[in-house]
Amino acid sequence: MAMSSCPVVVGNEFCFDHEVQLQMKEEWFYNFGGFTVKDIYGKDIFEVRNHIFSHELFDMYGRKVAELVRKKFAWRITYHIYSGFEMIQRRATLHLRHFEFRKKGHVYIYQPPYATRDDPTNIDNMEPDIIIKSENVNFFQLISEVKMFSGGTGEEYAEISKDRANAVLGETSMQTYLLTVKPGVDVGLMVMCALFFNIAVKQEGRR
Repeated sequence: MAMSSCPVVVGNEFCFDHEVQLQMKEEWFYNFGGFTVKDIYGKDIFEVRNHIFSHELFDMYGRKVAELVRKKFAWRITYHIYSGFEMIQRRATLHLRHFEFRKKGHVYIYQPPYATRDDPTNIDNMEPDIIIKSENVNFFQLISEVKMFSGGTGEEYAEISKDRANAVLGETSMQTYLLTVKPGVDVGLMVMCALFFNIAVKQEGRR
């Protein structure tokens, strides 16, 4: 398998030795019934079930593998990723940086022993493991290009691109984009990051 420095959060079974391309649509994120994440050939890869303050990620066998949960009381828009036994292990914290024209998200990855749902959030002395950075956000909060890369080395982990969706899928809708994940990177984590960033930017725009 191609090596990557990207931490594994959702599971090693979602790290592949080849590039993975997934098609996603913005309107899916606001469908409370959820949606299916497919590859470029139309094969189901993940299912996302949306709730008011959380989003559950299931693999193609119906197994719940992670949950993205919004922190209710936070100055910045903040979410946690829970996984592991009974979904109580806090594996990562994600928050949106404010006051920047180009939106940026920081992802902090925890190491064992993991915090749980009832533990306080303390990332003051942590450096972001992953940075999510928009390359193009217009006045209407529409994102067309996003990079996900290592906060330490700058290694690129994944890219969200509407232009690539147009080229690969033949899509002309501004709501369709392609999530391209590099070899060896946790695809489940990148899906959670993409979901977080899209929703958080929209939530900030409504503030």
